[in-house]
Amino acid sequence: MQLQAALSGDGENWSLVNASPDLRFQIEANPELQPSVVRGRRNTPIQSIILTSADLDQVLGLLLLREFQPLHIYATPLVRQVLEANSFFRMLQRIPNQLTWTPVIPGVSFHLPGGITCTPKSMLGSLPFYAKEMDFPRLASLGLVFESGGLRLAYTPSLPEITSELLALYDSSDIILVDGTFWSDAELSETHSGTPLARSIGHIPMSGDDGTIALLAKVKAPRKVFIHINNTNPVLDPRSEEYKQVIDAGWEIGPDGWQLN
Repeated sequence: MQLQAALSGDGENWSLVNASPDLRFQIEANPELQPSVVRGRRNTPIQSIILTSADLDQVLGLLLLREFQPLHIYATPLVRQVLEANSFFRMLQRIPNQLTWTPVIPGVSFHLPGGITCTPKSMLGSLPFYAKEMDFPRLASLGLVFESGGLRLAYTPSLPEITSELLALYDSSDIILVDGTFWSDAELSETHSGTPLARSIGHIPMSGDDGTIALLAKVKAPRKVFIHINNTNPVLDPRSEEYKQVIDAGWEIGPDGWQLN
């Protein structure tokens, strides 16, 4: 399924990181995200949604949530502008207070329900393809740092470059969730001719001397997990040599349903 994350500090109030096109099925597969009979007939434990970019695979789920359900969305002003410029998202503005927007500023922490602190980190990025004709400046995506109960988690599902600041962040984290979209730079073009290279669409591949496994080999985080894995990536097959290389390098693979307690 498309990448989707949910987190909670108390097991009752949940925040989503983005809203994938598969969100309905992901909610059905996780009872924690479903309505509770003790809260009445129309309710949801989903208290907020953090958007890291305006990419379709991160925002389409907003349109699939219960109609007229009030939503609290954290996003940069540019992500909000891109969404509000698209007529589809007017479906989220049909009643007063249907959407509550909280602007996100890179480097400025905010608190989520359940006692989680979130600190957004600016990453390189560009406008999604559907917004290329809009008159907006280049759009940065976000990485997120979550802290709760002494645990520090770095969430970077899209990784266009590895900077010294990012390495320092990883070193100071207990667990890092890192972009594992592609194994090789030419992975897509080997499968579908005419498709772009991984790096050209903002994803450092796992393999090679300049890939994430090599570049992050000295990171001190106790746990390192690859997420956002494309269905062309051979590491999804636990029998593959690529999977063995990832495990031997001290990494984990985050499959559908992966959980951290």
